Amino acid sequence: MTTQACGVKGDNNHTVQLTKRQVRDVQRVFDDLKNRMSTAVSMEETQRIFNDTIVSLSRYNLLPTGMSIELAKRLVTRASQNQKLETFLTKISTRVQADLKEGTIQNSFCYVAGNTSNTHFAKPVTKLTMHLYDIMDYSSGNHILVLLSTALWIVFNPLSTISQMILQRQGNHCGVSIFFGNYHYYPYPNWLSPAQGWISTNGINGKQNITGSFWGQKVTSGWQPQDDWYMNYTWRGCIGFTGFITYVGSDSAYYLGSAFHVNVGPNRP
Repeated sequence: MTTQACGVKGDNNHTVQLTKRQVRDVQRVFDDLKNRMSTAVSMEETQRIFNDTIVSLSRYNLLPTGMSIELAKRLVTRASQNQKLETFLTKISTRVQADLKEGTIQNSFCYVAGNTSNTHFAKPVTKLTMHLYDIMDYSSGNHILVLLSTALWIVFNPLSTISQMILQRQGNHCGVSIFFGNYHYYPYPNWLSPAQGWISTNGINGKQNITGSFWGQKVTSGWQPQDDWYMNYTWRGCIGFTGFITYVGSDSAYYLGSAFHVNVGPNRP
């Protein structure tokens, strides 16, 4: 298993070898996290649950080398530092929240934990590159705008590739975005794949949880940290994530931390 710390400096990608029994034990740690968060009645209780999870992960050496349990606790519970500003944050959160659709969860300045497939992570430079690609793709009628975005894309595309490689390995990853679901087309099979699993949050909007198949509620161009951008569309469901990501496959992960905003739902926007 590989655990990545988002929001601290240095080499934060940590890989350990576990027995099959230990892997099942780690899975139970996150299952217990999900169950306890479903019954948590306050942010303080959620913070205790996160702290207990960090202690459990440390037993399997899943914390990055040199990171103490106390530092790990502070990293994943940054949302608690905002509670003194709750009234102010509530006003801000209403500006970034859309109308809540049936079955959709939406939270701001929140704790967030999950275990999902078809899930991808991107740093800010990658998001900027995707926006430039959008302009080039859909603004062909504005020649000057396309020329400008193309010039910027030539600069930021290599930076984006490097950024995604670092996201899998090391670096300061505060402000990571999480994308749920993807779409591939020619020459790849034409199919849509939602994320599957569970997400639990606790923040300005209280507890907001979802289980099953779902999508991020903001469609955006996709990316691939190679020459071939085969993932043509994906759906953003979380911005400003700081915490831990434990990879269990090429596009599946456990994650535990806090975020600026989460917006995920069962229907593809």
